[in-house]
Amino acid sequence: MDLHKLNVFVTAAQYKSFTKAANHLHIAQSAVSHDMAELEKELGAKLFSRTMAGAVLTPAGEVFFSEAGKMIAIAQSAKEKIEKITAGENGDLHFSYVAEQMAEPIIPFLKQFHETHPGVALHFDAHNSIAVSRRIHENEIDFGFGRRESLVKHDDIEWLHLYEDPFFLAVPKGHRLAREKVVTVEMIRDETIILMSSETNPGFFDMVQKFCLAHGVTPLVNATTNDRTTTIMMARVSMGLAMQTLQFLKVYDFPDIVRIPFAETDAFHDVGIAWNKKSENTPAFQFLKELGAYLALNPIRLSP
Repeated sequence: MDLHKLNVFVTAAQYKSFTKAANHLHIAQSAVSHDMAELEKELGAKLFSRTMAGAVLTPAGEVFFSEAGKMIAIAQSAKEKIEKITAGENGDLHFSYVAEQMAEPIIPFLKQFHETHPGVALHFDAHNSIAVSRRIHENEIDFGFGRRESLVKHDDIEWLHLYEDPFFLAVPKGHRLAREKVVTVEMIRDETIILMSSETNPGFFDMVQKFCLAHGVTPLVNATTNDRTTTIMMARVSMGLAMQTLQFLKVYDFPDIVRIPFAETDAFHDVGIAWNKKSENTPAFQFLKELGAYLALNPIRLSP
């Protein structure tokens, strides 16, 4: 049903005059008469009676007046909601992360965005890098947190760098390297390096392999666990040295473990967010715009 005609009808009913309704709406009286005749034809009922008191609603008109007000209110509400979605003020944002620690440095921004955009619902879940990459590519999520090497695998994927996360060794106290301020790849040539399995965390497994090989060392790897925390436990019982990143190791402060950085300048991975450039989710555009402004004022630099 034509929303314009509904507005004309309600205005005419309120003023009890086609002439006054026309003046209020800044249209010709003939246009009001035409619209009301069309509306009556569409409904198959007479809506107004012309009397000395003006245009008076018929019983059918009284019923329709009540319903017309509701329809206009629903239409206006829908219009406002659509405008907010178009402006990025309403909708949903879906995030996936490989490890929750990767998102830790922008928790203040996520909190700020949530508070300033209450109409945008935020959803989070965790998957391995293969699943996150696939979900971005297939447009199942808006953003994925992770390593660039793991997530940017297709031409349709865009990337925003957040920070560099350096590689660290988790070394048990009493080990020969425990007093070192930094280590090199050469210094761990004969050490067992504890990693998550290549099936569970293929991105980091491959990255460590490439990093060591680039510096002339074929690492001795124990990759029998599917859990990050378990790699630290294995180091604590002297099964080897756990190789992780600073952002992960900062969460765990064990008294019998020493965190040691690498000396090599390429001992880090690029952490950021990835998204599908074909996305048409307006809140995602607003999120990126505000995140970019936030990072310009608050660049992320991890400290041990």
